[in-house]
Amino acid sequence: MAAPKLPQGRPPGLLRMGKLVLFVGGGLALALAVFWWAGLPNLTIPFAAGKVSARALKPSYVGSSSCRECHPGESAHFSRSGHARTLRPAAGTPLARKLNGRVVADPEEPSVHWAYALLGDEFGVTRSSSAGEVERFVIDYAFGSDHHATTFVSLAGSNRLPALEHRLTHYSSDDVFDVTPGQSAGKPYPGTTPRGRVLPDWEARACFRCHTTRISAARGDVLKTDEMIPNVSCERCHGPGSAHVASARAGAAELSMPFGPGRWTSETQMALCGKCHRHPSEALPGRLRPELPALARFQPIGIMQSKCYQSSAGGLSCVNCHDPHARASSDRASYEAACLHCHEAEPRIPCPVSPVSGCLACHMPRVDTGQRVYFTDHWIRVRTAGDPPSAPTSRSRP
Repeated sequence: MAAPKLPQGRPPGLLRMGKLVLFVGGGLALALAVFWWAGLPNLTIPFAAGKVSARALKPSYVGSSSCRECHPGESAHFSRSGHARTLRPAAGTPLARKLNGRVVADPEEPSVHWAYALLGDEFGVTRSSSAGEVERFVIDYAFGSDHHATTFVSLAGSNRLPALEHRLTHYSSDDVFDVTPGQSAGKPYPGTTPRGRVLPDWEARACFRCHTTRISAARGDVLKTDEMIPNVSCERCHGPGSAHVASARAGAAELSMPFGPGRWTSETQMALCGKCHRHPSEALPGRLRPELPALARFQPIGIMQSKCYQSSAGGLSCVNCHDPHARASSDRASYEAACLHCHEAEPRIPCPVSPVSGCLACHMPRVDTGQRVYFTDHWIRVRTAGDPPSAPTSRSRP
């Protein structure tokens, strides 16, 4: 089946896509594209970075600023986490300012160049080829905190799908662009074009749903950017907070939230995290195999297959090692202390290789999943020759 096409011309809304074919040299084509771009009207961004519209908060959400009143410590930690920066209007990001004026050759098509520019409140990219073809895209959203990587997305119009996942992703560790996973020439996902991948509506909504607290005020299957609460905020995990805040301000004794301390089990916590980080229940038959390197991307899947989890009687979950309100730590010793906390608590056969250190290097190494970011394999186990090889120590992700 043919891939869906983005609307042609310059529809109203967030994405204005133009195409200019010039039978002149590449340099002149690029210069003309810049002049053409500068003449376009400015983009109206529905919310600034870090702010949420009042319409988006109605009727039961309060926003993270209200949570900060009583939880300043957690709020301060969380504001620096990847979850708090996982979806932002692209023009308001530090990365847009950094990339302003940068021209990048396509890694697989060196004759194609991508020129990024920030003009006022509009960030976009011009694609030009040696044949003189020039296309310009307004970049609406940046997916990812850029601690590891950022992928850009354009919408076909305000609250309109389809969405274009841009061909190039920025990787912060090396400050380079590479082809977005799933778009390489060897085995591209359906919908891939030379400009990026046109996402099916359901997939675009799923992407926004995992990078936001909610995608609309009314229904979870409708994307409305003017009602969207960007990023994974307090209320994404703890639930809508209006009743909680009202009770706290009234001095009530009962301040429980739908999800919080004393109101979750290991199983329900893994289900919550697994909504976006993937849960074993979503795996296709025969795909839960430790030798598959792609599984390292999905931490709940891995850890729930491990003997550590299955033998913990509900005592092991994400929060044993990770502070849910902070960026994942890179302190390997702290993770190994969590291992030893359990493995030294009862008489056990000591590790014959290293009984007091080096747990992660052997049992939870970093794995190259083909994403240019190395993920820690959470399927805790004694590694065998058939397992994916351990990756270098750089570009790691807990």
